Amino acid sequence: MVFKRSLIAASVAATLFTAGAAHATNGYFSHGFGVKSIGMGGGGVALPNDSAMIMATNPAGITETGTQINFDVSWFHPVRGYDQTGVPASADSGSKNFYIPEFSTSYAINDANSVGIAVYGNGGLNTDYAPNATSLATGQAAGAFATAPGTGGEGGVNLKQMFIAPTYAHKFMDGKLSVGASLLFARQTIQVKGLNGFGGFSTDPTRLTSNNVDSSTGWGGKIGILYHATDALALGGSYQTKMAMSRFSDYSGLFSDGGKFDIPATWTVGAAFRVAPAWTLTADYQRINYANVAAIGNPSTAYLLGNGMPGNGCAGGDTTKCLGGSNGAGFGWSNVSVIKLGAQWQFSPALQLRAGFNHGTNPVGSQDVVFNALAPGVMKNHFTAGFTYAIDKHQEISGAFMYAPRVTVTGANPIPAALTYQGALMSGATQAQAAAAAGAVPATTTSISMKQYEATVGYAYKF
Repeated sequence: MVFKRSLIAASVAATLFTAGAAHATNGYFSHGFGVKSIGMGGGGVALPNDSAMIMATNPAGITETGTQINFDVSWFHPVRGYDQTGVPASADSGSKNFYIPEFSTSYAINDANSVGIAVYGNGGLNTDYAPNATSLATGQAAGAFATAPGTGGEGGVNLKQMFIAPTYAHKFMDGKLSVGASLLFARQTIQVKGLNGFGGFSTDPTRLTSNNVDSSTGWGGKIGILYHATDALALGGSYQTKMAMSRFSDYSGLFSDGGKFDIPATWTVGAAFRVAPAWTLTADYQRINYANVAAIGNPSTAYLLGNGMPGNGCAGGDTTKCLGGSNGAGFGWSNVSVIKLGAQWQFSPALQLRAGFNHGTNPVGSQDVVFNALAPGVMKNHFTAGFTYAIDKHQEISGAFMYAPRVTVTGANPIPAALTYQGALMSGATQAQAAAAAGAVPATTTSISMKQYEATVGYAYKF
């Protein structure tokens, strides 16, 4: 059976994802799933668009995709780094080329019932700073996050996420209404380097940084609805639950609550309008609840420099707010709202052309800039284009391109002054003398920035 063979292919695709890559578009969620959606700004919750990858957006959509197999691969090229004035520092992250596959298949059991499975990566975070990057804390060429000589080295983070989504959907009301649900299994891996100098901020410095690649797993669900209000108007919506992931035990001294890094809930609503026989427009609104995950949403600077002294800070000695604490410091991300607009033109019987725009709010505030040099997920606008060409009645190839212009977020960096204050106290200075020394440190301002390019190709076989 086609679907059984597809399950084997899904397992192969899942293996590929364990060595996957990193996105950072709407926060760290991918801006869209499937080559056709990517070409339309990542939207299409109400437009299955004859692609089984609709499962990743709206499980109900597979009632309209028949029996088919899809495979896409994206080349993703982020350019990110930091610049700093006052105590000067600057570095660009390496590792700028990533290849990200995704796989999906749907099977029409009968006119009313469909099943499918999708394997895809839901974004991720990656930075890779050289050992001689100038320090955000000292300005020395000792590593991006060095707080003293010998405490830095190669720095950065590598987070990867993979989802497997077996799906069932059913049609009601003579095909006007479809409802679907996916059981989600997620596996994520992480490795963090170069944070040795932050040991004084951590509940367990041995599990803070530069350990082996660690993994965690968890389960969740996604439900979706698709309703054809008229022949020209379709409405859709989906909701994905928050996913409680097992702990990153090797980084229990970094992430809140002893290594918890859950996947936030998200929901999407939208519409598809056929404004002319050859033209379809889509409009989606998505909400990603990053702030509800402590490791992502809790503040960083406000928690770690509660009384201005590294190692004695953690919000005035409250160790629950230290790195790894029960309510520990995070990245300070706010929830993200995303608008996705797309257009599709049936240029000829064999060729479709697409364009889109995606605008998301930036989750990173100026008060949390320094810690987010690890993960500068600051993108706002994404411009997309794409096409599909039908080779014959069974096969088609598609392509998409995304460009996200540079976004920069700037904020004060209190760490150089705090280090000077602590160092003076340790040398025997009075608090007044230490405060005077800290006051002599130039006011330091840090900027993090990113821009992105992405190109995707896809192949579909329809039975």
